[in-house]
Amino acid sequence: MDTPEPEETEQPQIVNLSQVNVECVQAELVRASLSVIGKLNAEDAELQDSAAGAVYSQKFSARESALVAVASEQSEIDDSIVLAVRADSLRFNGVTALAVAGSISNNEANTLVMVGRDISAENIRTGILISREVHGNITATVDGPTALLAAVVGGAVTGLILLAGRLLFRPKN
Repeated sequence: MDTPEPEETEQPQIVNLSQVNVECVQAELVRASLSVIGKLNAEDAELQDSAAGAVYSQKFSARESALVAVASEQSEIDDSIVLAVRADSLRFNGVTALAVAGSISNNEANTLVMVGRDISAENIRTGILISREVHGNITATVDGPTALLAAVVGGAVTGLILLAGRLLFRPKN
């Protein structure tokens, strides 16, 4: 007896979401406003006043949104909070913990770690900045002497804790 092969389901071409909470969305074009999305996979995605967990998109734009992880070729993120973003081309204005891109451009950059081949911004405030070429005013939260002092103090404290643990918990003969 022949078992029928499962039909291949086609993903919808356009999905418009408003004021919903969904676990997963997969389509060619996704537009969402005032929504919460667990996982978003789309060719083109636009979020407005929304939150998303994992976003995978060729072209992605978000405005006034909260995002956990974004991976895309081209991203435009305005007035949003992002935990981590990875893109070939990134334009953002907001706050992010980790931004990794080939080229990054923005007006105000507030990041913990920013990595890019070419970075241009009017004002960059970051903890760690790694780039070949940077254009703009840079304010490093941690400068060289402060980083060195933190490493020495951290190493000394760790050494003292390990020494105290060894003295207190060594086997008795």
